[in-house]
Amino acid sequence: MKNFKNIFSKKLLRSSSSIALGTVLLGLTTNIDSVKAEAPPLCKEVLTQTTAKQNIFSEDNTAVATKLNSYDYYCLGSPDRFEVVIYEMGLCTQNPISGTPKAFNKASCVVSMSSSAGTRADLAGKTVTLPPALGRPANETYTYAYITILNEFGLKGTVSLNGTVYCSGTRGGDINSSSGCTAANHTEELDTFDEGFEADFGPETMPTGGKVSAILTDSSLTRASSASAVTRLIGVFETNSGSPVVINDGVNGLEVELQVSDGGYGIGFNSSGIPEFFGSAPFKPVFNTF
Repeated sequence: MKNFKNIFSKKLLRSSSSIALGTVLLGLTTNIDSVKAEAPPLCKEVLTQTTAKQNIFSEDNTAVATKLNSYDYYCLGSPDRFEVVIYEMGLCTQNPISGTPKAFNKASCVVSMSSSAGTRADLAGKTVTLPPALGRPANETYTYAYITILNEFGLKGTVSLNGTVYCSGTRGGDINSSSGCTAANHTEELDTFDEGFEADFGPETMPTGGKVSAILTDSSLTRASSASAVTRLIGVFETNSGSPVVINDGVNGLEVELQVSDGGYGIGFNSSGIPEFFGSAPFKPVFNTF
C-alpha cells in the first residue's frame, strides 16, 4: 500500500542499528543484534542533533522547513522498532536481479540462512536467534548479498523538534504531539515501487555507500504481476558498499549486521516543518569475516 519509490524519491528505499548474523561458517549459527534510491539525507546531517540520543533536534518547525525545503521535506532517522520476517539470506558472485523485465535468479548465489516459515526479527537494537546456516559458503569472492523478507515492516518511532516530541500513531500518518505522548506500533505494507504498479527498484546508490536493488515477488519468488500478488520483497546489496566478501581457507566465520539506525526510518514533514508521516527506509548489510 505504500508507494515506496515516492517516499524514496521524496527522494528514496529503506539504513543503521543492526542484525548481526553471526554466521559461524563451520557450525553456522546465526544471530541478530542490532536500506536510500536517489537517497534523502540523514536527518542528523541537515538538522542539529542535540544529544547522542537519536532523532532529537534543536530546530523548531520553521527552521526544519527551511533546512529540508530542498529535500522535499524528508529525511532519514532511526526507528525504535523495525520488525521484519526473514525467509532467506545469501551471498552472490553476481547481481541476482537482472533481465528485462527484471527477475530474481540465485544461480550465482549460496544460501546462508533459510526459514520456510519465516523468522521475525526486530532490527532496532534487538538480538534474535535465526536458524543455523546451511553450510560453509564455497571459497569465492562475493560481491552481492540478498535477503528475502515479507513485504511488511513493523515500525515505531519519535522525533523531537526544539523540545516538542512527535510520536508515531497506529498508522504512520497518525502522528501524536501531545505532551508526554507514547510512540505506537505501526505497520507498513509495500506492494509497489511507484504509482500504479512497479515491481522492481534500483540499483540505486545509498548515501552511506554501495548500491541497492529490490524486486517484489509472490511467495514462489516469481516477479509479481500486480500489487495484489505481492507477498515478498527481495533486497540485493553490494557487499560492504562495494568491497567484496572474500571467503578462503583462512576464514573461519562470517558476521553480518543489517543496520537500521540513522537511516532506517523515514520522517516526512509538511511545508511548515511539522512531521506528517513516518515510514521505513532501506537497511544496510555490513559483513565481517574472521
